[in-house]
Amino acid sequence: MRTIMSLSGLLLLMGSFGIAQQQQHDNDSCKFSVQGDPVRATVTGPEDIVPLVYVVEQPDSPVEIVSVDLEGMWLSVSGEQHAERACSQYKVHNRSDRIIQRVEIELSVGGTGGAGGYGAVSSSALTPGQTVETKGCGGGGHGGAPGNHVRLLVSVHSVAFESCSYRPSLRIPRNLGVTPPW
Repeated sequence: MRTIMSLSGLLLLMGSFGIAQQQQHDNDSCKFSVQGDPVRATVTGPEDIVPLVYVVEQPDSPVEIVSVDLEGMWLSVSGEQHAERACSQYKVHNRSDRIIQRVEIELSVGGTGGAGGYGAVSSSALTPGQTVETKGCGGGGHGGAPGNHVRLLVSVHSVAFESCSYRPSLRIPRNLGVTPPW
């Protein structure tokens, strides 16, 4: 009987060790290291829109936005309301040591009353150090713009590794006068 209990205990111990290893592997699935210092993104587009664009600082992001091209976008702000059609192209760079499966970029049109967003998605694998372009077109909308104040915030919304979805932090200075939607 002691032999059976000993074997059962040993099997239970080995099973627990396997579960602990699996949990450790799961915790490691979102780990990555970033290489180099972040770059300052360039922004191009219509002369009246470019000054309204702010590329959000995200030092913990494995992907950085290198450039934003808003050449196909229009924006109208009048009577404390805004209307827009978003058409944008982004160049993004994998600054991590991991292969990235998917990157989602967000362009939020916001003011003091909150923000609404549009996106562009790159679902092709992005190897460490690689830069790709992705485009989002067709989004449009309208909303409030108290005091006729509007800003366009561009950020990495989410990144997917093989077994992890990661959402980088957002650092939005209060002096932009934008109330984030969260």
